[in-house]
Amino acid sequence: MKFGTLQNVIEQPLSTVFSVASELGFAGVELDWYDFAEAQPDGPLAPQNREEIRRAASQAGVEIPCVAAHFLNRGGLADPEMEAFGLDAVRTGIRLCADLGAPFLLVPFFGPAMMRNDQAVARLEAHLRLLAPEAEHARVTLAIEHTLRGDRTAALLERVDSPFIGNYWDMANCMGLGYDPLEEIAQLGRHIVRVHAKEYYRGGAAPGTPDQPHFDGLNTKPFGQGDVPVPAVLSALHEVGYDSYIVLETGKFDDAKRSAKAALTLLQELSGT
Repeated sequence: MKFGTLQNVIEQPLSTVFSVASELGFAGVELDWYDFAEAQPDGPLAPQNREEIRRAASQAGVEIPCVAAHFLNRGGLADPEMEAFGLDAVRTGIRLCADLGAPFLLVPFFGPAMMRNDQAVARLEAHLRLLAPEAEHARVTLAIEHTLRGDRTAALLERVDSPFIGNYWDMANCMGLGYDPLEEIAQLGRHIVRVHAKEYYRGGAAPGTPDQPHFDGLNTKPFGQGDVPVPAVLSALHEVGYDSYIVLETGKFDDAKRSAKAALTLLQELSGT
C-alpha cells in the first residue's frame, strides 16, 4: 500500500504542499478543488499552471493520486437541478486530472448532494454510463464517494460496468452512517479504488443512520484512538486485494503536520511498511 494525504490535512498551499508532504514521508498528495472557478483561466488550477504543478510534485518525489472535487457536495450528477453543471464539472475534472497526471477524480455526494431516493441513484447511474468512455479515453477513473450501502454501491457499479468508474471508500464515514466497515469492504470488494483514512468516535450519541448520519463524531479523536478498527480494516482491504493508496483525511488537533505524521506512522506500523 501507499500512503498519501489530502492537501488540507497538512494545511499547505500548492507552493509548498509537495515538499512538506515529502518531508513528512507521504508518497502522494490528493489535491483540494474547492470551487469550480479554481480550474478556470484565472484560478490556481488553471490549464496554464498545471505543468508547473505536475513538475513541482515530481521534483519533490511525490505523486498526485487524486483530485478531490469538494464543491460537488453542493450538487451535481444526482441532482436534477444541477446535473448539467455536474456533467460540465466532472468533464473539467477529467481534463484537470489528465493534465496533472492524477489517475483519479473524487466525485462526492454529501450534504446537499446526498442521494436520498432511487431517482437520484438512477440519475447518477445514467450519467456515469455517459461519462465512462470519456474517463477511459483520458485514463482517469471517477471515484464516487457517498452514503449508499456497500451492497447497493456494488450493484450500481456492476451495472455501469466500467473499469474507469469506482468507489472512494472512507473507513470512518461508513461508521457515521451506521454501517460496519468490515462488511462494507467485503461487499464492495474490487470496486474500492481509493480509501480515505480518518477517525470516528460515537461516544454517547445514538447510532448514525443513512437518513440521520452521525458525522459529528468524525475526527473528534486522533487517528487510531477512536472507534475505527484500523488493524482489521487494513487486513480486510488486503483480503479483497486492495493494495493502492490510503489517503489521510484526519484531524489536525494541536498541530497539522505533527498530527498527520502520527497518523502516517501508525498506518505504516500496522501495515508493516
